[in-house]
Amino acid sequence: MTEPADSSGLPIGPAAGTTSGAIQPTDHRYTRELDAGEVISQTFALYSRNFSKYLVTFLLVEAVVGVLDTLLKAAIVVPTFPAELTPEETLALLPAYLEPALLLLVLTGIVSWIIGSWGTVAAISLTSEELKGGKANVRESLRFGASKLPAAWALSLLYGVIVFFGTLALYVPGIILGIMFSLALPAIMIENSGVLDSFGRSRILVGHRWLKTFAIFLLFGIIFFAAALPVELVGGLAGPVNYLVISLLSAFYAPLIPILLTVYYYSNVARLAPPQTIYAQPSGFRFCPSCGEPIVEPNQSFCRKCGNDLRPRQG
Repeated sequence: MTEPADSSGLPIGPAAGTTSGAIQPTDHRYTRELDAGEVISQTFALYSRNFSKYLVTFLLVEAVVGVLDTLLKAAIVVPTFPAELTPEETLALLPAYLEPALLLLVLTGIVSWIIGSWGTVAAISLTSEELKGGKANVRESLRFGASKLPAAWALSLLYGVIVFFGTLALYVPGIILGIMFSLALPAIMIENSGVLDSFGRSRILVGHRWLKTFAIFLLFGIIFFAAALPVELVGGLAGPVNYLVISLLSAFYAPLIPILLTVYYYSNVARLAPPQTIYAQPSGFRFCPSCGEPIVEPNQSFCRKCGNDLRPRQG
């Protein structure tokens, strides 16, 4: 039996609330694992198909981030070095420059982490609903994402600490840990798992797919960097409101990461799911009206289980 496919030709599972033969409704759209190219192409297909929803979601979030960052920049004045300073004078002025610069960097980073996480979890919710065949709704995704923010903050903080200390150990352990736990956030959002359980779930999902996962994230990182670089350059020309401009423009490419994570999550869920079998009912297949026992022979007169008379009644 041929599986249904979406517009891209990829197989999809039964829609929520329906059944197909012996198959129960599934929680994911893909009925097989996607290869690396399909993961990336599906990411862009979902982004383009729901562009306005993703854009509105991230414009709302990034506008808040941009306003707060601009206010912080106005409140924390970073001095500029006078022209033609000697090396000794530059070294003497360096502490007066570094202190406010580092403070501004840390505070804007915290704002981006706390507020920006809302857009990320909302985009995961939007993508998941789209893949499950539901109606992706910006308001509901933002509301649901807000309810998951404490768990998302805890997870991202723990994830950052783990990867940071792993990176200190000659980089390779940090890369391995980053890959191992890369799908923890979708697990929290979609499976409603706890923070620690989501790490274990992510490890299972990417198990035996270390190189593939690394290749997908490396390639997508290059694409993401190529999209972000012009935004940073344009924002740098905006003067006092450069933080706001950068935040608003980043809304055009920021959804790509949570979409990719969700697509790759469902791809691995499909890989680990038990094989699904559709049982076709033979033509003329009957059941005993008394006990429900299948009647396998076309001319069978009596039920082999309860003895009920199966012969057509006369008159």
